Amino acid sequence: MKGESARHSFQGINPGLDTAKKIASLVWDATQYRFIYKKKTESRSSAAIATYTFFCAQNEKEVTKTRLVDDTRKRRARMKMDRFPCNGYLHITVDSDNPDAVRLRILHHRSHCHYVDISIPEDITKLVEEMKNRPASNVSTFIHRIWTRILQDHPGTQVTQKQIYALW
Repeated sequence: MKGESARHSFQGINPGLDTAKKIASLVWDATQYRFIYKKKTESRSSAAIATYTFFCAQNEKEVTKTRLVDDTRKRRARMKMDRFPCNGYLHITVDSDNPDAVRLRILHHRSHCHYVDISIPEDITKLVEEMKNRPASNVSTFIHRIWTRILQDHPGTQVTQKQIYALW
């Protein structure tokens, strides 16, 4: 956690799923493997204890089947994320009676290329939303301005110009 104590990192967070998601985010920062929340299992011995299970975003065992749009004209080819037989899981056990005691178990049997986050950050989404109300005649100019501003504010971003246009 790069020098900060766990108590400081989780101050103001409710024990339970919020804590587990914060830990999963820290694991992502440390390992570059993203873990996605899957399920919660309650302890048989205490109602205050729960284990939250996350899976590696690139785990081939957790691929969901592609859902096709009914209208064939709206279907399009999409690039898919690379998947690997990594068997990556993250189990975080949290005791709401004792939030300082958290058990962490990471299983990741095979290393693979790291997860690249292609989601659009909230501030960029907000910027596009603010500029959506501009006249249609100025769309290409505004998209260029938005793109230039994004590159200034977020150098090295993984967001593409196509994503911004689609958001528009």
